[in-house]
Amino acid sequence: MTTTHRTTRTVLLRHLNRALLGRVMLCGAVLVSLLELLALLEKTTPILNRHLGLKGIVTFALLHLPALSTEILPLAFLIGALFFLTQTALSSEMAALRAAGLSTVGLYRLLLPTVFIVGFGGMITQYWVVPASEGALTLWWNKTTPTQSHDENAHPLWFRMGGTLIRIGDISESGHTLSNVTLYNRDAHGQLTSTQHATTLHYLNNHWEEEGNRSLILNADHSAAQRSNGGTLSLPIAPNVIIRLTQDQPFLTPGQILAILHNGAPASLPRPTYRMALFSPLILPIDMATMLLLALPVIYIPPRTGLRTPLPVYVLAAGLALVILQGLINALGNAGTLPAALAVMSGPLPGILLGITWVLRMEEK
Repeated sequence: MTTTHRTTRTVLLRHLNRALLGRVMLCGAVLVSLLELLALLEKTTPILNRHLGLKGIVTFALLHLPALSTEILPLAFLIGALFFLTQTALSSEMAALRAAGLSTVGLYRLLLPTVFIVGFGGMITQYWVVPASEGALTLWWNKTTPTQSHDENAHPLWFRMGGTLIRIGDISESGHTLSNVTLYNRDAHGQLTSTQHATTLHYLNNHWEEEGNRSLILNADHSAAQRSNGGTLSLPIAPNVIIRLTQDQPFLTPGQILAILHNGAPASLPRPTYRMALFSPLILPIDMATMLLLALPVIYIPPRTGLRTPLPVYVLAAGLALVILQGLINALGNAGTLPAALAVMSGPLPGILLGITWVLRMEEK
């Protein structure tokens, strides 16, 4: 009996998780395709203006794919779980499983392998695949920018490296040519001590060669300054790091984020934003578990009711509301209003409480 029970449980475990994982992947593919189409609607004209053709469109879509995949992962899991559980309930499979003694908690436990596969897969993608793909996309986009073109709406790049502030007016040739570069050197108290300016920097033979170097050195009491021409502008960062700093979001590996937070590595975004980027992927498995919990009430749909019940719509609305609420909480974390760890952990909490309450109410009925 024990061997038979284990075999039956193993078969059931494989069947349920294979079906759930398939629905999640299908929903994810549909959502990613829609987001890719929207992104291509915006980028196709610039790509064609650069004479990159179909190859450029495909390159953009492929490099942007990992970031889109992790972005829609919680919503894809919710819709996939909702689709799978609703189908199981309406086909009387759920009624048969419950008649065989499978409880709601037991069903939830059986589906946890898919939660861990999707959650940890998304975490690995967010930590290591997305930084590589988005870095390659930014580098490719800068490299293919025509030399003659100039975007009037483009803003100069500002970033910090230790106590030094750096401004770069224009970046071209994959970061190997910089224009209007200014370094603002500060002391330990944040007071300006000197500035260095170069009209152009070229990266050759693993070092920067400058043109039009000028310096401004303040005296001890900051009452006067001494100007000089020539000298050497020290910029100890490679072109690929500069390209990475132009990104609007911190697509970085954990090692790169820790280097920024603790070792003074170059950074162009606020420190709370980097803390959120470090902690957010850690809760992806919890997000998936929360979405599965929110979808569980549909297993109580009577088979005769069919799709006339509004319960799947309520579940979908609850999941969308949770995604929006998490976005608002993450915005508070990025702004530094909430500590990053608190912002990340408090995101799934309303969904967990709502899901548990909802399942208990359905059990009472």
